[in-house]
Amino acid sequence: MLKSIQLRGYRSLREFRLPLARVTLVTGGNGVGKSNVYRALALLQCMAEGRFASALANEGGMPSALWAGKRRRDEAMRISWHIEHADFKFGIECGMVALDPDSPSLFRTDPEIKSETLHFADKLMARRKGPVIEARNTDGKMESPTLPFHAPESMISELRDGIRHPAVAAVREILLAWRFYHHFRADTDSPLRRPRLGSWSPVLADDGSNLAATLQTIIEASGGETLRAAIDSAFPEMEWSPIDENGTFQLCLQSPDLKRRMNAAELSDGTLRFFCLAAALLSPKPPPLLVLNEPEASLHDGLIEPLAGLIVQVPAETQIIIVTHSQALADSVISHCAAKKVELVSHDGETRPKELAGAMRAWSFE
Repeated sequence: MLKSIQLRGYRSLREFRLPLARVTLVTGGNGVGKSNVYRALALLQCMAEGRFASALANEGGMPSALWAGKRRRDEAMRISWHIEHADFKFGIECGMVALDPDSPSLFRTDPEIKSETLHFADKLMARRKGPVIEARNTDGKMESPTLPFHAPESMISELRDGIRHPAVAAVREILLAWRFYHHFRADTDSPLRRPRLGSWSPVLADDGSNLAATLQTIIEASGGETLRAAIDSAFPEMEWSPIDENGTFQLCLQSPDLKRRMNAAELSDGTLRFFCLAAALLSPKPPPLLVLNEPEASLHDGLIEPLAGLIVQVPAETQIIIVTHSQALADSVISHCAAKKVELVSHDGETRPKELAGAMRAWSFE
């Protein structure tokens, strides 16, 4: 489990620390920076995938990602992450690309990794200072691998020899196993509304494109009773099927007052999104960390309690972070389990937990 995440200099998260429980609810009004917490976590997975630079480019690059408010004189133009996991600690700091007249680069908005550290049980396993990376090998000695490394990417993705550097490989696998769901498109061209061939799908795609196949996988993986109970609580007396009359995979529903089933193209946005959330939360292959951003979007008030019921049924080995506008969802989850709620506010453009709104707790990057 993640114990905490500390962030500095990323968008509105100027100096921010989030302690985490098994289930953590991040709440707050519009514009306080809740989505920045979600993005910052997702970027850690991008680092493990080796696409940190491209992910930041999709956000406008380093200039757009940096804290844009007032700075102290000694405050560097940097972004840093420090995560404390039950098994390891990882820190990374990046800044703008240095201007070098002898070797000019056109990738001026990319991040440049300045430093990284990885500890297991308080023992240093790998570190980076600029272009130099050192990692502890299987003999217990720190060595500098000779492979070329790239300034915009983390050593977690760059050090690929899992046999020689198992600690780095272990952290990479943990980060890659995290699962993020931000928004399920439900417009007329959404993949949720298209029939398709199905295959065994224990994990819902981030766009929900394999929704019907995932629902059927849950049923065949002995999770059908839990899934049907959750759907019945949300849509009483509604019959549903993950395949249409032609045997093609798509979600179909029929209410008691209709003489035919409605296919996915006819269903409401909220109905499709609730089924997606059910498929994500009841996955037969639960992740170590599941992060949901505004899962209540487009849901009727009557679906909040069934959604909370789904959340509390997630296996204990999965840690959950839910970023939500809905106090009703947060209160319902807390009423069912020992969840931690962190309410965020904005103070001079800076995101802070409400209890720290009047004071700043500075921390040092290690």
